[in-house]
Amino acid sequence: MAETPIRDRKTEATRTRIAETGLKLFVGQGYAQTTIDEIADAAGVGRRTVFRHFATKEAILFDHFVVRRDHAVQRLRERPMEEPPLVSLHAVLRELCEEGYDRQLLAQIRTVLATDPGLVGEEIALLIQGFERNLVVALEDRIGKQQPQLELRAVTLMALSWLDAAARIYLMETRPSLVECFDEVVSTCLRSSARDLAPSLPHR
Repeated sequence: MAETPIRDRKTEATRTRIAETGLKLFVGQGYAQTTIDEIADAAGVGRRTVFRHFATKEAILFDHFVVRRDHAVQRLRERPMEEPPLVSLHAVLRELCEEGYDRQLLAQIRTVLATDPGLVGEEIALLIQGFERNLVVALEDRIGKQQPQLELRAVTLMALSWLDAAARIYLMETRPSLVECFDEVVSTCLRSSARDLAPSLPHR
């Protein structure tokens, strides 16, 4: 694997510093009370630099999740060409859940969400939308036009609904294992679909 260029490493380091600094301020003085200027000052960068990396304060709060999901998209591109899209998506998303998240950062995020739980709904929805686009593009690049985009989007949205539900339960109920939440959600959805929904669908 090629080494990351120095410039890219510096950019990543700056982004990480801003995100970690923001989290510390959110925990220490409150999310609503923390301004972008304060984050920039504490991180040793300019206001423009903060906005170059993050469009909103919410993006700073959830950046750890974004970085991990970028890695998942790359892994999806590397799955076997002949593997069905849904199988690839399940494997990649479960691997993401199995690896979990940095415990210290997760604890800080949970602390912020405990005082402002409304943040989890809107921002996670935005993260899922961006993640969806990247996953669909990765699948299209891998398999070309062999399958209709409607099918790719449908299976991607279904797989992401598993991750979305698991992440919300994990964050808000402080469950000990994200992958266990994911497995439970997937099993429940598939069981309910086969038992309750499939018999009522038109047969083709």
